[in-house]
Formats: sequence, C-alpha cells, structure tokens
Amino acid sequence: MNKIILYILSIAALIVLTTSSCENDVDINDEYKEIGIVYGLLDFSETQHYIKLTKAFQTEGNVYLAAADEANSQYDPKDIEMYIEVFSKYGDYLRDIPLDTVLITNKDTGAFFFPNQLVYATPANVSIHPSDIYKLKIKNLVNGNLIESETNLVQDFSIVKPRSLVKLIDFSSKYPTHLEWHSAINGKLYQVTIRYYYTDIPANGPTVSHRIDWVLPTRRSERTDGTEKVSLDYAGLGFYDLLASKVPLPEAGMKRYSDSVEYVFTVAHENFSIYLDVNKPSTSVVQERPSFSNIGNGIGLFSSRYNKIRPFVGLSQKSLDSLYNGSKTLHLGFVDRPFTP
Repeated sequence: MNKIILYILSIAALIVLTTSSCENDVDINDEYKEIGIVYGLLDFSETQHYIKLTKAFQTEGNVYLAAADEANSQYDPKDIEMYIEVFSKYGDYLRDIPLDTVLITNKDTGAFFFPNQLVYATPANVSIHPSDIYKLKIKNLVNGNLIESETNLVQDFSIVKPRSLVKLIDFSSKYPTHLEWHSAINGKLYQVTIRYYYTDIPANGPTVSHRIDWVLPTRRSERTDGTEKVSLDYAGLGFYDLLASKVPLPEAGMKRYSDSVEYVFTVAHENFSIYLDVNKPSTSVVQERPSFSNIGNGIGLFSSRYNKIRPFVGLSQKSLDSLYNGSKTLHLGFVDRPFTP
C-alpha cells in the first residue's frame, strides 16, 4: 500500500513538471478500482492464524492525512466473508476454516492508522497439518469480488548440531560454534535467533523476567524438497558483547540470575523469501523495483513459515564464569542462583 501511495505522488509530481506552462487543470485520478491488499502467514507450530485485509484508496487531498483515516482503507467487516479451504496433498477437499475479525491494539506508529486495527483470525486452537494445501477465499458480499490465494506449509526438520543430548550452551570458546540442520520441505530462507532469558529480583518489588534476542545471519537452501544440509557458524564470544550493550546496570540491592537459552529456527516458504527479497532496502541508485504478489484479484502475500525451538537448560559453567567475572559483563551484576535441594 505504501508503494501505491508513493506511485501516486510520483505521477503527480511528473505531471506538474510537464504541464507547468499550461493553464488547463489536470485530474490525475482515474476512475476508482477496488484493490484488496492481503497479508497472511500460516505456521503449523502456532494454534491461531491471522490475515490482514485492507484496500487501496484514492484521494484528491493530502495522501498522508487520508492514510491516517481508517475509513479509507478498512473494509466494513459485515461486507466480508473470509475462510480457508483445506485440501489433502492428493487434492481431496477436507474442510473449511472460517476467519472472523479481532481487534489488535498495539500496531506501531507509521503513515497508516494506529494503534488499533482489525485483522481476521482463525478460531483459537485450530490445527493445521503440514502436508495439506490451504486456499484462501475472501468474498466481498456487496460487489461480488473474490480474492484468492494458495499455499502449502513449511514442514518440520531435524537439527544435526548441536546434538539433542547437549543440555548446556557454551559461549566462552574462542572458536566458532557450528550449527547444522536438515532443510525443511517447502522451506527456503532460514533465520536463527539465540534467545536468552534472565531474571531480576529487585530489593523492593516484584520479580521481573527478561528476554534478549541475538539474530544471526540468514541462510538459504538451494532446493525446497528437504534434501539438503544447511549450516551456520557464529562467534560465541559475541554473546557477551550483546549483553554488555542490552542489559542495563542493576539497581542497588538487586539480584540478577542467568536462566535458559533457546535456538529459534525461523524458516520462510519460498514465496515469503521472494517477497522479503523484493521488499528489502535497495542499495542501488536505481529506484525502480520489481513487485511480487501471489494474491489473485488483489495484491500482497499469502504464504507460510515455521518456527522450531531447540532449548537449553542454561549456560555451561565456563560460560557462567565469563558472565560473572569477564571484563565485558562483570558490571552487570549476574550471580549464582541460590541452591535449593
């Protein structure tokens, strides 16, 4: 939708330049045509799934003021019927999954209206099977327009290294840590996040749990049939630089304890990967960008991703020693948790 607005502004500027010596009024607005804009990702590791539906708008006034008015881009929910048709991998129809509106109240600030927005959600605790095919149907009950899309799901995969028997994670080695996993069927782009948890117990006040994410570089598989091994190396000592930059100094009398760690593997479907590539910031002086959409009779993306978590009980003893006494994190006040038999 941002691209549409910028496109309108660019055309308007061009017409002003090329007609500046002409006294005739120019109307840059053609007859309005409804364009539905859809964004949705299915993830079989989740129990509820969300679809965002808006529409492109047209205005003769300030486009940014128009974007801030939800009436311009939000459909009336009573005019929309949305559901997902489920088919087996053999093409047999299985069921429909209806979606209904829910209100989110924490949308970030931006050009478009916030913090409240309507999205469409499946019922809670709905199960989706990774081998099935999912076809999105959005019907406009007023004018009969039908928006459609289809996706299969990113499937589960196995982690080769670290082995499942390893319960403690070590960040103290000067040598790179090696991660390796089998590629996922229908997966293309892989992002590993190291998620660290710690607890603060103030002298006066409730216990507070914290989380810090260390996002590692992405990896991409050559194929999407699940037959490859994908790997990633990272420098574990960077963990202490991360904590030094993210963890605030402790308050007087506070006790601070190290807790658990997770590897979070996020895998993007090939269509999702293409969409991310097309929309990432440009490093070229050429601003003309290709577009990508897999939405029939609309624009946007309906695809899938998968999140797989590899948990660790906590840090190795050597890593804890570096956390407590190392020059980068000594001032953060981490201490051993009291022993409880």
